[in-house]
Amino acid sequence: MGLEKGLRDKIPEIISVEQVSADGVPITEEAIEAVLKDVRPFLKMTGGDVVLLSVDPDDLQPSCTLRLTGSGAALRSIKGEIIQRLRKEMPSMAGVLWDE
Repeated sequence: MGLEKGLRDKIPEIISVEQVSADGVPITEEAIEAVLKDVRPFLKMTGGDVVLLSVDPDDLQPSCTLRLTGSGAALRSIKGEIIQRLRKEMPSMAGVLWDE
């Protein structure tokens, strides 16, 4: 409540503070799989793959857990690309967890 109190102190006209999430696709297994489908060809070229293990869309901080297989330095940049694409499609996704 610290943020709400601070805003009310600075701007007395504020009646209430509500969290607003960005527009985007709802976080579902299907939506995540659609994003992963676009990344898989690049992974297959390096002998890797990505698998969706779980989705937690109703949590306070919505997230998903993925498993990335393969080897090589390219995997780190692929992880970054996957996170970027997921957040572009689903801005309310708070995190991508990796099962090692």
